[in-house]
Amino acid sequence: MIPDFQILLIAVVFASQIVMLSFYTPTKWQQYHALLFKRYPREEYPRLHPLPSEELERKFALFRPMHLTIGAGAILTFLGALIYADSPRGLAGLMQMCLFVQLLPLYIALPLAIRIQKGLRSMPPPSPRSVELRRWSVTDFISPLWIGLGIAMQALTLACAVVLYLYQPGTLGIFPMGIGSGLMLLVMGHALFGYATAPRADPYMSQPDTFRVRQRNYRGLFVSSAAFGAWGTFTLLYNVGLIHFDVAYLFVGGSVIVQLTALALVIRQQRDLSTRDFGVYRADGSAQVAR
Repeated sequence: MIPDFQILLIAVVFASQIVMLSFYTPTKWQQYHALLFKRYPREEYPRLHPLPSEELERKFALFRPMHLTIGAGAILTFLGALIYADSPRGLAGLMQMCLFVQLLPLYIALPLAIRIQKGLRSMPPPSPRSVELRRWSVTDFISPLWIGLGIAMQALTLACAVVLYLYQPGTLGIFPMGIGSGLMLLVMGHALFGYATAPRADPYMSQPDTFRVRQRNYRGLFVSSAAFGAWGTFTLLYNVGLIHFDVAYLFVGGSVIVQLTALALVIRQQRDLSTRDFGVYRADGSAQVAR
């Protein structure tokens, strides 16, 4: 395989993907939870830890070898691709396959994350409870520009999927793109016209932290909708043949979006440790731990 700019670009993104998703992000994620238990032990902060640390450690013990094994396999695939792949598209295709496998631990960890959130929300509320009297709107948390971009890009993807279904029903990716965009529009519509203020992550979270969490969630929703909407639209237009460029660039764009999302999540966790008010989770005589 003769090296050129396109191959070099894909190789750099491929290598970055391996480091980011199989080593850097998992390590930072586990370090965050380790520091959380070290600085704020369950005995002193029972409202912060709805699940026993031993259970989390057992889960982490499964994730560590899983990430390392997948990372080692991705490295071997990367090296083999550099040697044997006969085109940039072949190299990018292997990168995309590795991306799907590297995201597998995330899907496995989702039930654990849901259990933690349910445990936090099910804790007995503080007494006296604080009440929010102000009626918030989504624009209190995120710029109208990003709201408009997120809705516009997802609507564009959905419109492309519908038009292609009517006139070119055999086009690849119509149903996943259309269904995904439709669901995202429903979520954004619910955020705008339904319950504009999301519930607290737990009943003890302070007001400033609650505002930051909501702001962070709304930003993530609309910014990611804009990014994935643009990527989905280009994918559909490419699949139907209306625009022409190497499909390798679609794979590169998808990998870059996922890596930036992972990096944003790591930065969010680090900021959480330094800015969040953990004093509200201290034990008192009436505190109970959710099971």
